[in-house]
Amino acid sequence: MYFPYLYGKQSERFALIDVVGHLGAPQKVVPILEPYSPARDLTKVLDAFAAASAQLHLVVNPTRGGLQTPDDQAAWAAAMATPLAQSSVIIPTLHVFAATTAAEITSFFTIYAGRQVGLVILAEGVAPTALAPLLHGAQVRVFIGPRVAPTDYQAALTGVPVIPLAPRFTVLRNADYPAVSPFSLDPASYRPDGFGDFMILDPKPPRVGPGGGNGAGAVAVHMTYQDTTTSELRVQHFLSDDRTAGAPPIGVKLLQAIAHLDAEQAASGRFLPSPGFAALHQLRVDGHETNLAKSKRQQLSHHLFTVAAAL
Repeated sequence: MYFPYLYGKQSERFALIDVVGHLGAPQKVVPILEPYSPARDLTKVLDAFAAASAQLHLVVNPTRGGLQTPDDQAAWAAAMATPLAQSSVIIPTLHVFAATTAAEITSFFTIYAGRQVGLVILAEGVAPTALAPLLHGAQVRVFIGPRVAPTDYQAALTGVPVIPLAPRFTVLRNADYPAVSPFSLDPASYRPDGFGDFMILDPKPPRVGPGGGNGAGAVAVHMTYQDTTTSELRVQHFLSDDRTAGAPPIGVKLLQAIAHLDAEQAASGRFLPSPGFAALHQLRVDGHETNLAKSKRQQLSHHLFTVAAAL
């Protein structure tokens, strides 16, 4: 299985909606979603997953972005009370911080007793040996971030799936990307517990408020494929021809990058016909300019589709 970590940005939510029907049967890709905005932003995603009989891990104690104050957190929890009861859709997941206590972890397991649950540990906190007796046979997956040693938890939590979350995608200035970058080993090689990562994203939480990008120089489109010889996942990078900040418009630069993508596909056929790939291709066919957020949506959608197919 594959567990991609997302922060619930609009492009991520739309990508999940686009691809939820292609996550495998039984489900092979189970996203982990850490919200950073009001609960209403999750409505369409949860509805789409319910309609597709699919599940996702949802962090039930979000504290970042627009959910940093106690009032915002309380409002989110109240609005999510009914959706969180849908065990067929949501796998409740607790973000364990350095200050999280054993009592808080025990309370989480009590609230969601009898359900599949998750723990996310991205920084040093509760020691593996202290965590082990708290599990009490819970149906739990433990996700370990890159600042924590997963082997310590794997040794202490016998019989519990411990999945490292690796930042596999190297974030560079667009103009500096090589033609192709490695992403992961053959996805099937991570069995039985599966693997996780921060997808093709910077693992830092997103900013709150207006984003940047309008003055971008080079624009890149990142597309995942599986190497037919090694079965490894790779990401090919397609850059715009124009790389001067501010001109021409980003929409024009994206069409240039997509033209290179289409040329590669015509030559090698290496990219699967995912909804994301089809949408990008159609933009070029129609000459329809788009923006960075919509392009990111299609790239993420294609990535999830490709990993599901590889599993």
